[in-house]
Amino acid sequence: MSDERTPLGVLLWFGWALVLLAITGLLLPKIIDFVDFSPRAPFSLLGIFMMAELALVIFGITVALQRKRIAWRMAVLISFLPVPILAGLPPALLGFSREAASGWYTLFIPVGAVISAVLVGLLLRRSARAYFSED
Repeated sequence: MSDERTPLGVLLWFGWALVLLAITGLLLPKIIDFVDFSPRAPFSLLGIFMMAELALVIFGITVALQRKRIAWRMAVLISFLPVPILAGLPPALLGFSREAASGWYTLFIPVGAVISAVLVGLLLRRSARAYFSED
């Protein structure tokens, strides 16, 4: 392990991943309430998405802390989650009216796209790729 500094893209990605965990944790009761546990629909696509997202983020943070090579790919993949998490999740879970949801989408789809673009752009730099160098 070298004494080099952690690249900005990696630091920002860690920040985003931890915020994503916090958002998921705060909204988890709403996700559970959202699912209709009737015999006709024992699961929901939202529940499946959220559990996959949670597993991906936890595993991604774990391998990123170990600086494994696979962590770079996972970091890039997780960097594409701002749009569905920021724009799509709150209106669905919090029961926004149609007008409020439309305004929310108008505001947070571009915000999520900018966050994704910044994270992916910084993670594509050579220094960020080199950071994940452990085998």
